[in-house]
Amino acid sequence: MKNTLNIGKLQFYWRMRSDLESEPNVVPDFVDFSFSFDPVNQLIIQQKNENTLEYLDIIYKENYNVGYLQEGHALANLYGDDFLNFLLEGIQKHNPTTKKVSEIGAGGCFILNQLKEQNFSVQAIDPSPISIESGKKLGIEIIEEFYPCDKNNISSDLIFHYDVLEHVEDPVAFLNHNYDDLDEGGIVVLAVPDCTKYIEYGDISMILHEHINYFDESSLKNILDTSNLTVLEIRKSNYGKVLYCLAKKENGSKPIILKPNERKFDKFKIDILKLKNNILTHIREEASQGRTLGFYIPLRALPYLSLLKNREDFSIRFFDDNPSLKNTFFDGFDISVENMEGLVSKPVDTLYIFSEAFGGKIKNKILDQTSNINICILNDFITF
Repeated sequence: MKNTLNIGKLQFYWRMRSDLESEPNVVPDFVDFSFSFDPVNQLIIQQKNENTLEYLDIIYKENYNVGYLQEGHALANLYGDDFLNFLLEGIQKHNPTTKKVSEIGAGGCFILNQLKEQNFSVQAIDPSPISIESGKKLGIEIIEEFYPCDKNNISSDLIFHYDVLEHVEDPVAFLNHNYDDLDEGGIVVLAVPDCTKYIEYGDISMILHEHINYFDESSLKNILDTSNLTVLEIRKSNYGKVLYCLAKKENGSKPIILKPNERKFDKFKIDILKLKNNILTHIREEASQGRTLGFYIPLRALPYLSLLKNREDFSIRFFDDNPSLKNTFFDGFDISVENMEGLVSKPVDTLYIFSEAFGGKIKNKILDQTSNINICILNDFITF
């Protein structure tokens, strides 16, 4: 099909294991992944795969939380505080009488609890064991359903969701349910991963099977414009690669009708093949010279490593600054995650950093402590 691109079997990331022997995976370690395209909204999407959807339904009910916004996560305050500031600023500017707040996909209720402490009336819609347990601990009402709710009315002044819209099959329908559940003049505040640069470069490091939609600024605006909501603001986050959006329920607003265009996806397919080949060729050549290889922020490297044939014959190590990942394993890879100290005390020959957001900063941080490593970042492989 013209509007599809098969990538191959990629690691199905959803958790970290503490060891290789216990905690068997409830879904396959590697699952087929293909891109598709919504030419009207200019949205890069994951091609519908019934197996993937079945596996996602299974893991969403497991007692794991893969998001940043949970108590104790090393990045919770950095990401959470930035989004909370955007949300509170939006309330003040666009709906200062807000009292009733609902969060969809609340995870550990990290942001919702802070709003509760500021005397907002809060509730969460999330069937996951993590949310249910967090709600009991924090005294927050949890509607134990997937959204939209069948049994409960969540009429609210504000609905917000962080890292949710990229997971849903029909984002326009989802936002229209938000519209229906808002009181008149109510607002929606949302955050999604910012895939703008990844799409521009054709970088598959952005891939997660959990993510159905891969938003850049234009496609996010298009999705909102074709819903019943009125877009008031779209902004890049101050930390990481996240897009924030604020939209409002207004009388008389009508969806915008857009015309389809295929050119964006045609370019995207060409760029993916080019970048993927550049990266995999370099890795193979380094390994053929007997060099030890390291991958910093390994989650970004997993899509490429999944496609690396005979990867078990390569000398590979993983590194990450997140202390909660130290000595843990990704499903499908028997490589323990190390920290910066492990890299400095026992360097690899060649280190890859595929983080578009933090690659340069991590490289400089490493070079401040050791100069005995050949470091490759994503930009080294991008050709125009």
